[in-house]
Amino acid sequence: MPPNRPLADDDAQPFESSPYATLVLNLGRALMHAGSPSHRLEAAMQVMADRLGLTAEFFSTPTALMVSLGDGNRQQVYLARVEPGDPNLGKLAELTAIMEGLASGALDPIEADRQVQEIDARPPTYRGVTLLAAFMAVSAGACTLIGGGLREMLAAGVLGGLTGLCVLLLRRGPDLARLIAPVAAFLVTFTGTLWCGYDGHTALMPAVIAGMIALIPGMDLTISTRELATGHLVAGAARLSATIMVFAFLSFGLAAGGAAGQALIGQVDLIDPSPLPPGLFFIGLGLAAIGFVALFQAVLRDGPWILLACMISVGAAGLGGLIGSPVMGAFLGGLFVAMSSNLFARITGRPGSIMLLPGLILLVPGSIGMRSLAAIVGQDILSGLETAFLAGMIAVALTAGMILASVLIPPRISL
Repeated sequence: MPPNRPLADDDAQPFESSPYATLVLNLGRALMHAGSPSHRLEAAMQVMADRLGLTAEFFSTPTALMVSLGDGNRQQVYLARVEPGDPNLGKLAELTAIMEGLASGALDPIEADRQVQEIDARPPTYRGVTLLAAFMAVSAGACTLIGGGLREMLAAGVLGGLTGLCVLLLRRGPDLARLIAPVAAFLVTFTGTLWCGYDGHTALMPAVIAGMIALIPGMDLTISTRELATGHLVAGAARLSATIMVFAFLSFGLAAGGAAGQALIGQVDLIDPSPLPPGLFFIGLGLAAIGFVALFQAVLRDGPWILLACMISVGAAGLGGLIGSPVMGAFLGGLFVAMSSNLFARITGRPGSIMLLPGLILLVPGSIGMRSLAAIVGQDILSGLETAFLAGMIAVALTAGMILASVLIPPRISL
C-alpha cells in the first residue's frame, strides 16, 4: 500500500469559498434556536441552498445540525451542536425575511450573515413580569378550554404564575433548567392540593393540569409524530424520547406534590368542575391567545392572527365533539389550522408557524397525557393506559390532518 502523501495546499483549502457556506450554518443554528422542528428546518434550508446555488444536504436532530456542502467528489461537512430553543415567532419572521432578501438579491451574504447573528444573539422580547403574566393568562384561559369553571380558572391562573416563576428562576443555568419540570409540577400540585383542600368546591385536576400546561410536552409529542411520519426517524425518535422523559418528570412532581399536600390537609376528593358561566369560554380563549403572544415571543401585530388560529382550532375540535369523536376532532383541527397557516404564509409571506403553533397547542394531547399519567400514579392502571392510547391516537390524527393540509394548500416556505 503506498504511503500517505502529504496534503497539497489546494487540498487543505475549503472548496466552498463562497461566504454562503458560513451563512447557511449560522442560519440553520438560528432557526433551531428559534424552535424550528427538524422536518421544517431541513426543508427550508434545502430551499435556501438551492436558491443560492449551493450543492448542499442537511441533517438535523433536536440538538445538532449537520451541513454538507459540495458534491460527492469534494465535500465539506459542518457540525453545529445546538441546545434546542423555545419557540420564538418574532425571530422566525425576521429570519424568513432575510431568506427572502437573499433569494431576491436585496441582501448580500455578508450583510445577511451579520443580521442572522444579531437576531440569534438578541434576548427574548418578553421577559420578567410580562412573561410571568403570560403564563398566568395561558393557564387561566386553557382551564376553561379543558372543562374548568370560574373557580378552577382562578386557581389555574395562580398556579400558572407558579409555573412561570419556576421557569424564570431555574432556566438561568443548564443544570437548574433540567429541574424545571419536576419542581414546577411539585409546587403546582402541592399548592393546588392545599387550595382545593380549603375550598372543597374547586376541582383539583383541571386547575393543576391547566396550571402546568405550558410545560406539558404535547406539542413535542405531535412534532415527533410528524417527524416520524415524514421520514425524519432520528429526529422523531430523539424528540419522542425527550417527550417521554418530560412526562415522567412531570408525573413524579405531580405525585410528590399531591402526597405532600394531602399529608398536611388530608384526602382531597376529586370532584367535577364548577359550572362554566356564559361567555367565560370565550374570555378564556381570548386570555389564552394574549398569553400565546408573549409565550411564543410573537410581535403584537400578530395577535389577531393568533386569536384567529385559536378560534379555528377550537371550532374544528368542536365539530369532532358533535360527532362524539375527539380523534376526528383532532384530525379536523389539524387540517383546518394547517390549511389556514399555509394560506396565511402564501398571502403574507410570513412564517405559517405564526398561526400553526398557537392553533395546534390547543389541540395537542398534552393534557390527556397528563391525565393518563395521573391515573397510573393513582393505581388506576387500566384507565391510565386507555387514556394514554387516546393521547397517541390524537397525536397521529393531528399529524394526518397537517400532512393532508400540506397537500391541499402547499406551504409557501417550510418554517
